[in-house]
Amino acid sequence: MRFGLFCTYENPTLDFASAYADQSALVRLAEDLGFEEAWVAEHHFNPGAASPSCLTLLAHLAALTQRIRLGSAAVLLPLHNPITVAEDAATVDILSGGRLDLGVAKGGPFPLQYRHYGIDPEEARERSREALALIRRLLSEPQVSFEGRYYKVDGLELVPRPVQAPIPIHVATSTPETVELAAAQGDAIMAAPPFPLMQAKENIRLYRAAAPEADPRFTLIRFLHLAPTRAAALAEASDWLRPFVERMRKTTQVAQPGWTPWFDLDRLLADSLIGTEAEVAHKIAGIQADLAPRTLLLKPLSPDVAKRRADLIAFAERIRTRSPAAA
Repeated sequence: MRFGLFCTYENPTLDFASAYADQSALVRLAEDLGFEEAWVAEHHFNPGAASPSCLTLLAHLAALTQRIRLGSAAVLLPLHNPITVAEDAATVDILSGGRLDLGVAKGGPFPLQYRHYGIDPEEARERSREALALIRRLLSEPQVSFEGRYYKVDGLELVPRPVQAPIPIHVATSTPETVELAAAQGDAIMAAPPFPLMQAKENIRLYRAAAPEADPRFTLIRFLHLAPTRAAALAEASDWLRPFVERMRKTTQVAQPGWTPWFDLDRLLADSLIGTEAEVAHKIAGIQADLAPRTLLLKPLSPDVAKRRADLIAFAERIRTRSPAAA
């Protein structure tokens, strides 16, 4: 199993320059520590998570790193022109020397995104599927003609061409239909930090049922927080997660009621990597046995960058080496 860092460009002091510098330093640290991957989220209109342009940020990280693979987690397809996404993805792939993993998604229950971008939420899923179909062809075919409901091109040649052929595509989704579509296309699947482990297991089952010979190359993202005792870790993590849980419960009750059960604080704590080093190592072994993800991405919870650095170092130097999942 591979390990990586999940980046949301935390901005607790509302200093965007510092937030960008701190996250860039964490990615460089992750590479130095032997982590294999670093992924950047796409978040809009949230000063505390300042990463609206994940492919731009990945281009910057490509210049700061040498080995670590770089992923988008995820490009929110309804909000973007698919030609631009394909051009930017190819550019990042070149700048990184073929290290890009292209993660895509429809997007979560955030009405402001659709309103400010002028997108009908009822069209978001179909826009996503059509955009991905066009992006896939643009990245892999020399010349593309395509006519859909939302997008149309005639004899388009993508410039520049990516290094990888093909660029790996990862789909972040919570719906069975999209999981089955990903399986049919041979795309990988992802699960965000709040995604319940039981539902992740079901998605893997659906993927393998839809395409028995395909590999889901499952990427699991989990919150990480270490402390000398489990009680201290849970207390600290609860303080940081509670506002997030309350905000997301209010949002999902209106925009996406099916997601509301995800945002139960106790369930979220139980599904995260929170506790002592020994407890987190044990939890990772259980995840490996139950889900066998290709990659486990860590999202350090602390708003303090020094603590995030310390947890990454502890994980790399002591937890990863003692975990059977690292083998």
